[in-house]
Amino acid sequence: MKVSFWSHVRGVTGVTTNMVCVSALMSIGGVGKTALLENHYSINSIGDMILFPEKIEHLREHGEYYSRYGIEYILKRLYSGEPGVKLLHHASIPLLFSSMYYLPQGRIVNKEVFNYEFHLAQKKLFQSLEKISDYIFIDTETNQNLSSKIILSESDLIVVNLSQDPVQIQKFFKQYLSIQEKVVYLIGNYRPELPWNIGRICKEFQIPRERTGIIPYNQELADATSNGYLLQFLNRNYYRASDCENEYFIRSVKKAVRMIQKNLLRLRQEERMEGREFQGISCTPVY
Repeated sequence: MKVSFWSHVRGVTGVTTNMVCVSALMSIGGVGKTALLENHYSINSIGDMILFPEKIEHLREHGEYYSRYGIEYILKRLYSGEPGVKLLHHASIPLLFSSMYYLPQGRIVNKEVFNYEFHLAQKKLFQSLEKISDYIFIDTETNQNLSSKIILSESDLIVVNLSQDPVQIQKFFKQYLSIQEKVVYLIGNYRPELPWNIGRICKEFQIPRERTGIIPYNQELADATSNGYLLQFLNRNYYRASDCENEYFIRSVKKAVRMIQKNLLRLRQEERMEGREFQGISCTPVY
């Protein structure tokens, strides 16, 4: 199943962090294997959040990992007709005891070339990823580059990341009507003390609560993200949080995971009722 994480505003809602947190808790909770990737170059990539700086340097220095097996290399080989599954097994980095896979970026071509090559090879890429994982999580470009529109249209679910700014929320509901049928919402960097809390947002903008979750702001999370220890932070606090703030954070992410799973199940049932074929796996709750 393809799940796109996206926001119409940049650098505010924590799209990449939110996606990694949801994916990691699904993997830790035994829901299924997840695969993570970006369809664009980012200053703060997934790899920067989940790989130790020394590991990134090791991969760059030894075996030409990024140039030979990074996503740019894979896109070129897929477009030339090579089988994708074998390439992905070489390219993806296994994490969380091989329950999560990350397809790294090498930044060895410029942004425009990367966007174009991703657009050309994305169909084969996602077909291959579906063979090695249960859930594909895509950090999708805010500006909707060549591949973003197709990814959003073909995703099983779109996770729209909102801020607590009512002006920006209103802007989303005015400008992006076409994708709202298969959308759920995450309020990123959430602060319950702000005037526009989740209750007020849902009421004012008529957002169903069963399609809305929060990812609270957490300073320890922010530090872990900046230093490449995000997965260690999540794994350490999953079963027994170190303090009340971390317990609130993990509990909120678990609720967001259940919300996403329930809505994937809802959409699958709706498609079955409409007689359309739906590809996916059963949604096992995370506790």
